[in-house]
Parts: sequence; structure tokens; C-alpha cells
Amino acid sequence: TTSATVSNSTTLTCAETCVVNFTLFVTDTNNNVKQNSTLLVVADVTKPIVNTSFNISSPLVNDVINFTGNITDLGGLLYANWTYNLSGSVTKLNYTFAAGTTSATVSNSTTLTCAETCVINFTLYATDTSNNVKQNSTLIVVADVTRPVVNTTFNVTNALVNSVINFSGNITDGVGLISANITYNM
Repeated sequence: TTSATVSNSTTLTCAETCVVNFTLFVTDTNNNVKQNSTLLVVADVTKPIVNTSFNISSPLVNDVINFTGNITDLGGLLYANWTYNLSGSVTKLNYTFAAGTTSATVSNSTTLTCAETCVINFTLYATDTSNNVKQNSTLIVVADVTRPVVNTTFNVTNALVNSVINFSGNITDGVGLISANITYNM
């Protein structure tokens, strides 16, 4: 035979970026050998693994929340960023990793200073050395535990029999009111 076709089917199972060398050796009937090699670079398309945790799940106003992120990537981490919006102010915490870093923990704490009920989105972004980005977002709801403010007045200071008494109240709440009820006993 003076010509032939050879083939192979290979599943590429490498994790992250890898280089695979495919080489074909051919020997003719006179023991002459020829080699042909081809390098195939398998791109890293795997996003980093990002896990987050918080020290409290039902915080109140002025609680201190500790937030921690654990990040891993077999190919290496480039940087991470915590972002959160508290009382209209966006905070960004940036972290850069040394070459060869494959796992990291990034953490911080803040006092929850929002007035009344608020929802805060804590988002951790992680980028690996192949620019694959993974994000993990967690919504934290700060509960409203502030009671409404109630101020009442009467139209008279010394009531007599058959006096008409006007009772009024001014009520405020930072989040909103559901109902008000005037009760009296005679």
C-alpha cells in the first residue's frame, strides 16, 4: 500500500487550560521514519468557584455584618471585588492576587446604617487568569424594628360634663403606616 488514512477520536478531559501534543509516526517499507506533531491548546472556559457566607441572616439596623468569600480556580486567580450598596452609597472592595494563587479568602465587615427596612445586595465577583468571571450575589434584608412616632393632643385641658373633646393624633413612620385606631372608655 502506498497511501493510507489513519484517524483517532480523543476526548479532551484536561481541567482548565492545557496543551495536547498529537504526534503521528510513519515508517515505510525501507524503515524510513517521519514524524508530524501538532500542538492543540485547550482554552480555559471554567469560571472560578465563588462561595459566600454572612455572620447574620436577619440583621437589624446598626448590626455589624461580616461577609466572607472563598474563591478557587485551578488555573489561577487574578482579582476579586466585593460590591454593596448601603444607604445610597456604593462600596467596592478590590483584591488583587499574586501570580500562582489558586484559592483565596476575602472578607470585610460593615455596620448596617440604613434607616428602617432596607435591602442590600452583596455581590462578589472573581476573575481568573483567563478572564473568566463568576459572581455570587446575596440579598440581605434589614428589618424595620422602629416603632411609629405618635403625638396626641386634646382641645381642652379641664373637661366638664357635656364638654366636647377633640382628640387628635399625628403619626409618622419611616417606612409606612398600615392602620391607626382610637379607643376610649366612658
